[in-house]
Amino acid sequence: MLAKPRIAFYGNSSHNVGAGHIMRLFALAQVACDQFDVLFIYKTCSQYLLTKLESEGFASKKVNTPFTISDVTKLSISIVVVDDYHLSKAEWTGLQDANVYIVALDDNLNSEALLADFVINPAADTNLVEYKIRAPNAEFCLGPKYSYLRKDFTSCAFVPLQARPNILVTLGGTDPMSIALPLCQSLVNLNLDCNIELLVGEKHRDHKALMQLQVHNERFSVVLNPDSVAQHMMQAGLAISAAGGTLGELASLGVPTLALVIAENQKSALHPMTRKPWYRALDVRDWQKPSEPHFAQFNSQLLNKITSMTAALWRDNCGREHMSNTARQLVDTHGCQRIIDKLAYCLDKR
Repeated sequence: MLAKPRIAFYGNSSHNVGAGHIMRLFALAQVACDQFDVLFIYKTCSQYLLTKLESEGFASKKVNTPFTISDVTKLSISIVVVDDYHLSKAEWTGLQDANVYIVALDDNLNSEALLADFVINPAADTNLVEYKIRAPNAEFCLGPKYSYLRKDFTSCAFVPLQARPNILVTLGGTDPMSIALPLCQSLVNLNLDCNIELLVGEKHRDHKALMQLQVHNERFSVVLNPDSVAQHMMQAGLAISAAGGTLGELASLGVPTLALVIAENQKSALHPMTRKPWYRALDVRDWQKPSEPHFAQFNSQLLNKITSMTAALWRDNCGREHMSNTARQLVDTHGCQRIIDKLAYCLDKR
């Protein structure tokens, strides 16, 4: 029996977006392990994520900074899947010199050349013509049908929208803009006759204050690093989410969403063609961290916009039902399988 080719998933969790990078690699790896020998490689990775990888049976290995050809050759890697904004051009070139098949998870943040054999971007506004200019010899998986969804999303029993009692807030494990606390305080004060549920990591800077808010408000709860994010999303009749990869997860479960654009790589969510009609988007990149002068004035204006849009959406049952149905038609749970099947086909053609 021939040994499976080794596929290495490379990402880091040292940056604010790093955990999300590892988790979308994780989603791909869950499918890839049927056809490939899976290895995770990283420069830095949190213990929480390393434990999660181990619990799934995935091997992991720390590599050098900078990433070198020797890292690839020593580990007998045939395919490397890269998800790291901070990988230098020299490191990309080194991967090419190592003669491995390079897969890039791209968010279309710039117009630079892509040194990859295979490019993935599930955003709704991807442009194949532009990508072929950046990577003329690559294969592509572009658009929402290639959304990265973990296995718990495929096994989650569907709950009708009107039977979902919660508004879900999910701004990433670290909530880099420190929005969660003031936002949840404002949502609690709306008295919308629903539960407010916040998904967040244990090391959130406002952890103590959020737990106090939970103690004093029986309809507000904080969920720390849940085993299944999908189960909590399925109980949401509306979500307030950072406008990153989480949007694909919410769409697959038919969760109407108010998407908050908090980073440059999320600004495509503001494009009218992208956001209508399955979610609404709001630009909050001007949000000021508490350490910034005059932060309260700027933030109160944005908070008012978020809460007014939330209240209007929650009360619009027909509108949310339409958003939910549209989302489920656009994003299904087979994106990772499509990617891995196409990757295996492309490798066979070489």
